[in-house]
Parts: sequence; structure tokens; C-alpha cells
Amino acid sequence: MVRYTRAVGDGVTELLLTEVALDKLGARNISAEEAEQLLRNAHIVVRNQRAPDPGSRRLLIGRTDGQRGLTLVIERTLEPTTWLGITGWESTDVERKLLPSER
Repeated sequence: MVRYTRAVGDGVTELLLTEVALDKLGARNISAEEAEQLLRNAHIVVRNQRAPDPGSRRLLIGRTDGQRGLTLVIERTLEPTTWLGITGWESTDVERKLLPSER
């Protein structure tokens, strides 16, 4: 069982997606556009407990414009607000519960 720690204050304003990441997302029917929508919509960033280096990766959990819940594994870059997308999936029920409620 994975436990999620509270949200972290990492500001993610730009998401970079490599061809490898796009292939991984595409295998789960997640488009680049949907991944980028997470930053504009309700989202949260939490520590990734499964990361090889605990400080290097986070989980970006959010909603697309169509309210699809997605979770992306993102990795820190040299630029503090730019993160690299690694992979992603449909958010689990537990992950969706971490999101701020709609108002």
C-alpha cells in the first residue's frame, strides 16, 4: 500500500514531455494535451514514495478539462518550476480524494 504525504509546495508551471513519456502516456490513452491541462485545472503535487531518490520525483494529480482524473510522475529539472513528465495513469480513488473539491 502506498501512502501519500501531504502536498508539497513545488510550483509546477511548465511540463516537458519526451517522446518516451509520450509513448508511455499514449499506451494508457493519455494525450499530451490532457497532461498539460492538469496544470491549468485543479491539481495537487505530492511526494512520490516510490521514487529512487525521494526528493527527485513527485506525483502531479489533477483533472483535465473534461474532468478526467490523471496522475503523472514528474521529475525535477534544473529550472525550479519546470518538471519533466515520466509516465502517468488514470488516478485511483485515493488519488482523486486528494484533489481540492470543485466549487
